[in-house]
Amino acid sequence: MSVDAFIADAIDRGAKHGLSSLAPLAQVVFAVTEAEVSCDMEGIDSLFEKYGYSSSALFADAFRAIGASKVGAAFFDVAQSDPPISELLLDELNDLVRERCGYGYENISSYVQKHA
Repeated sequence: MSVDAFIADAIDRGAKHGLSSLAPLAQVVFAVTEAEVSCDMEGIDSLFEKYGYSSSALFADAFRAIGASKVGAAFFDVAQSDPPISELLLDELNDLVRERCGYGYENISSYVQKHA
């Protein structure tokens, strides 16, 4: 399976069966794209409404895995925060994801290629 086909399959399977149903490599791919879609369409709050703040560490790990350290660190900050989560922190995280800060599709593709 090509890298692009793997990425497309991970996104499709994640959309149909959920993040927790995926193997670790596919989970990284889907977590990153799920955060992107959420932030682009409805904002970071929609991601946390779907997965809860307890998922922040998983998203942090996914972004760190592809080399998006600033986005990963922002997710980690959310994971370490006590509710209610600061709107300033959430807004910053949303902006980092929407701007694809420190990463792009090539990072995801390279990660898959190295770990497949």
